[in-house]
Amino acid sequence: MERYRRAQEDYYAGGKPLAEVEGGYKAFSLVSPPMGSPVTRRRIRLIVDNMVHSSKAGTVTLARTPHVVTMAVTYNCQCACAHCSAVDYQRETAKNGDALKYHELKKAIDDSLDLGTTCVILTGGEPLLYEKIYKLIAEVDRSRSVCTMFSNGEFLRESTIARLKAAGLYGVYVSLDFPDAARHDKNRGRPGLFAKATRGLELCRQAQILTGISTYITREKMQNGDMDAMMDVARKLNVLEVFLFDVIPTGRLDGQRECILTDAEASKVIEFRHKYAEKSDYPRIVHQTMFASIAYPCVAEGCPAAMVQLHLRANGDVSPCDFTPHSFGNIRQQPLREIWEAMAKSELYAQPSARCRLSRPDFWVKLDEIGRPTAEPIPTSSI
Repeated sequence: MERYRRAQEDYYAGGKPLAEVEGGYKAFSLVSPPMGSPVTRRRIRLIVDNMVHSSKAGTVTLARTPHVVTMAVTYNCQCACAHCSAVDYQRETAKNGDALKYHELKKAIDDSLDLGTTCVILTGGEPLLYEKIYKLIAEVDRSRSVCTMFSNGEFLRESTIARLKAAGLYGVYVSLDFPDAARHDKNRGRPGLFAKATRGLELCRQAQILTGISTYITREKMQNGDMDAMMDVARKLNVLEVFLFDVIPTGRLDGQRECILTDAEASKVIEFRHKYAEKSDYPRIVHQTMFASIAYPCVAEGCPAAMVQLHLRANGDVSPCDFTPHSFGNIRQQPLREIWEAMAKSELYAQPSARCRLSRPDFWVKLDEIGRPTAEPIPTSSI
């Protein structure tokens, strides 16, 4: 517990501004509960329990908690992003008419909290197109978990933000693909979106909802200065955090595995992160591989999928992360706990990975071998 506290204060909190949230607690990230809060204390207790159970079992891979659960509450979206990873699920869900109902989403939240989740992240599609989004946010027990949302930002108006605040939203990441309006709007097929999204971030910050920018990394963006320009945009908007995702060959990029960053390019991303970590006037950076170390800040970072994270699709399928084109089961057919335990024990996820697994070509070979199931559970023995 002492190592956890020191890691939070020295690594995540150190050198950057903190945001005061309800209760007088200090927040440093949208995906981690505020320092010293009841939710953080709950997370620490779960970490200690995991460590004790793993120690007794003689391995560090058996006892796991999905500290972060991402939930696609809808696949409806007004954008047509060139890199959209959810387009196939969007089509299937619309065709089959099998989107989860409100009571199913609520139960999924409750079941996640019972598993130990301390950060529920609502995604889409565009979650603000889900008509009961405010009610769903309010269902997250604030004594057990924070609730954050990813949005394209178009509907972050004063009236919407007031309802999000009243419902208890902890933070919102707004997705920006490029640091300028022209390319961002073109990539999303939505004229005027950049201006609305950046204005929405400002309004959220004024309403004391934690704000962040979500963006994806490509080798071209690293080489041409777009990533540095994005950090300048983030500083200008005074967001708390920038969330970096590696480009992944799923959805509209399915099969384009040449986009995967090489190990050398991934090292450049780490150098980029460290450069801005030393700049006190820039926001923090959280990278997808930092999920694990944010949950367990006294251990090395790595792929969070099925380690400290799971993802629920809008049709009930459960995957290790938002981008993994595989399901280990459906909550309409199996309890979430059973799916989580099977996923964590599978050969695909039994051992930690320093890089995002979907950023490794050899992992895609393994996924291809099992045929990318989308609804039926994957037998552990067959992987």
